[in-house]
Amino acid sequence: MQAPSTSDAPASTGTRRASDISTDRILDAAAQVFGEKGYEAGRVADIARRSGLTTGAIYSRWLTKRELFLAAVEHRGLTRTEVVSGQAELSATDKLATLGAGLLGPDEAEARNLMLEACVMARRDSSLSADVAQSLDVEAAVLAEVVEQGKAAGEIDEALSTAAIVFACQALGLGARLAAAAEPRDIGLPSADDWQELMTRFAESIGPSQP
Repeated sequence: MQAPSTSDAPASTGTRRASDISTDRILDAAAQVFGEKGYEAGRVADIARRSGLTTGAIYSRWLTKRELFLAAVEHRGLTRTEVVSGQAELSATDKLATLGAGLLGPDEAEARNLMLEACVMARRDSSLSADVAQSLDVEAAVLAEVVEQGKAAGEIDEALSTAAIVFACQALGLGARLAAAAEPRDIGLPSADDWQELMTRFAESIGPSQP
């Protein structure tokens, strides 16, 4: 995945902040465009227009549309997990429950479509599999940190495997996105309150075993 070009490195802290903000704007716009139109139909020109920047600004950071797409997938996953993981007032299980509840939130459709597109692309093009897996690994690292902090605080059962918990969280995330995208008509999606309750129960189930 192509990192922002070092030739564009800013000279001051203020400029660095402006550059970071511009990068976030591009990645947010890319997630929206790719989520709405898919990878093939999503154009860099559309992303530039939506971000209010130029195609030159985009290509100075990522050399190809493929690199931009993968960066957007990683960015969208981190945006969701890092916001919750950074809330020190929440317990580890509350953080995991909040992340789970957000999977069916009104703002999740964009991320849902983007991740599904990434999985489909990885399935069709084996050369993309490692890159998509890397994006999931970045998200997994944030989740693992939350779990380890929870174990240290006595909020999560130390006997449970951190890798297993992270895998379950990511499997739940991918499965929920797939099911929501299919929009089952017979049963329908659960209400926000019902889904929140289930995610809370799931998070509580990995707490310390009661004597």
